[in-house]
Amino acid sequence: MRILFGNALINTWKNNKVPFVKNMIGRAYKKIIVVLVFFTLPACSVVGGLWYERIDQLIANQFLEYASFTNAQENYVRQATLEFKHWNIKNELPKYKKLISQFRFLDNTTTVDDIDDIYQQGILLGNNTRDFFLPQIVEFCKTITNKQVEEMAIYFDELMKERKLELENEEGNFQSSLAKSFKRFFRLMGVKLNNEQINTVQILSSGIEDTREQLITERIQWNQQFIAILSLRQNLNFEEIFIKHINSLDSENPNTRILINQITAEIIASLDEKQREKFQKRLGRFEASIDQIIQEQN
Repeated sequence: MRILFGNALINTWKNNKVPFVKNMIGRAYKKIIVVLVFFTLPACSVVGGLWYERIDQLIANQFLEYASFTNAQENYVRQATLEFKHWNIKNELPKYKKLISQFRFLDNTTTVDDIDDIYQQGILLGNNTRDFFLPQIVEFCKTITNKQVEEMAIYFDELMKERKLELENEEGNFQSSLAKSFKRFFRLMGVKLNNEQINTVQILSSGIEDTREQLITERIQWNQQFIAILSLRQNLNFEEIFIKHINSLDSENPNTRILINQITAEIIASLDEKQREKFQKRLGRFEASIDQIIQEQN
């Protein structure tokens, strides 16, 4: 679930100090990046595989920080995340491997349509994770107390204050932040961007509107509505209201997505021989890690 287990997954990733793509790039590629993160600690397939082995515990531990839950509730969360790990290995990792392979073999003819196709597939995979957790979250919410709802409200409020503070303390302007984010993203892919490629990012990103403050404001409002909906958790129509609200999260600006995909396509098309070799080698490690995890599961 995006607000609960989904946020726990993202926070687990951040707390383990894995390079991640922030701001709008993160919003555009997070469905793809989350799975890549499983296999990049620290750019070693074996270590990445070991980290993934504990992914259920890491997600559960982060989630359990949201409030003071009972032993029964904690057991429910840990069982849900364990089932998620097994389900993800069996049903989703082969799909992620296929997607990574598609990304890996992009060449100097790469177009915006190629990147958008990968992005759309990533969205579908992310939705699969959401749909897996949704029934369990609905049932879990019916067990929480008013005190726990209050604690969750405080947690989300503090989280948004941290986001605001991060934004206020961020060095440089929005375009320089975007450039840094793209550099981080491609470094995760094994590629160090050259000056010409960084210049491409800076020129094209000038058309991307800085809506970060607006996004934080919208998330605060969404969180407040979420907490209010939890007060209806014993109502007969709670599930319908809850699901509708969850599905309203993370709407995107299509123009932003187009520009981000354009930047990504142009950089991948411009990779020199050495960069492309490292790019394919790094993504090949991700694929090998997935194979290893699937084999160990079987």
